[in-house]
Amino acid sequence: MPVGVRLTTDIEYRSDRLNPYRARVRWFDPATKLRLSLSGGKADENQAQEWLQSIIEAAEAGLSPSLATMKLAEYGNANMDLALRGLELNTLDPYLAGWRMRVVPTPCPLPVRMITNGAVDRAQTDPRHGGLPVP
Repeated sequence: MPVGVRLTTDIEYRSDRLNPYRARVRWFDPATKLRLSLSGGKADENQAQEWLQSIIEAAEAGLSPSLATMKLAEYGNANMDLALRGLELNTLDPYLAGWRMRVVPTPCPLPVRMITNGAVDRAQTDPRHGGLPVP
C-alpha cells in the first residue's frame, strides 16, 4: 500500500445471514483511481473488529487489503511464472506436481502473510495435515 492511501471501514449487521456481521474495508487504488472493496462475514462484532484491525495493520506494513487476505494457492498461481523463472525444464514437472498435490488442495485458511517457517515445519512433520496447518 502506498503511503497516504486511506482505508475506510465499517461493520454492518445482517440478521438474515449465517455470519451476520459484515466487515468491509474500502480504499482508492492510486494507479487505477478505482474504489476497491473487500469484505467478510463474521459471527460476532468482535471478530469483525479483529478482521478489520488485521487489514489495517497489514496496510500499515505496506500490503494492500487484497494481498493481505490472499490465500497461498491464489498467490502461487498468480506468481508461478516468477517462481519458476530460471529453473531447468526437467525440474518444472516435479515442482508443479508438488504444488498441485501438497499446496493447492490444502484447506489452510491462512493468508500468505501469516505463513511462517514454524507453520511450514509443522505441516511437514504432522501427518494429520496434508499441507499447512489449520489454525
